[in-house]
Amino acid sequence: MASKFRNTHWLKSNGFAPQIFLFKNLESGQVVYSQTPHITQYQIKQQFFRPNWENRLPSTRRDLWRPMAVLQLESYEKATQAYHALVELRYMRQVSKRKEAEALRKRNEYSQIWYSGQFRPTWSQEATSDLSLVLDELNLKNVKIYWDSLWRKGDDKYWDLKKVKHLEIDNVVGTRERFVVLDEIRKLGLDDFKKLNEQKKVVSEAAASEAAGAQAQATATA
Repeated sequence: MASKFRNTHWLKSNGFAPQIFLFKNLESGQVVYSQTPHITQYQIKQQFFRPNWENRLPSTRRDLWRPMAVLQLESYEKATQAYHALVELRYMRQVSKRKEAEALRKRNEYSQIWYSGQFRPTWSQEATSDLSLVLDELNLKNVKIYWDSLWRKGDDKYWDLKKVKHLEIDNVVGTRERFVVLDEIRKLGLDDFKKLNEQKKVVSEAAASEAAGAQAQATATA
């Protein structure tokens, strides 16, 4: 369980893929980032810096959370880097750049963040925007994002489709219980990571062989 930050060694040793899980609260629309397919009090305390009546500290009750997206990257180092970046952007929206973030949020006639019941779609929209920004800023490639629904990603113009592949969860692993589905996506991530490493190894060995051949030829003609 993700009761604290997990480093690359721990993630590898415990059978997790280089992924980041985005969970959406069904009541409030709030989003939590996790390095594993679980939500704990640790992530909530880490990612809700200054809770207030519009952005309350959410519960960890499992029935209140639904997987919104799974970000899959090509290495564990990049996955932890992207996780830190997402949490940092959350801090900026809530603390250091709060006034700027507030100015961009849709308001109702009472100047409150727009809502329906307790639900505020602003939170998931901002999480999607921050996800796109992190991929661009870190120049990440060979990225896959599994979405609960493809419409959530927004317009394709916000993504570099040469580096990012968008998939819909139901089309990949079926419509089973959501936390069971996340384990299937974890396994897919491990398979993809293994295949990518094998491809890199083949390319590296071919390059080394070519360099050795060129060096041998140069020596023979010297």
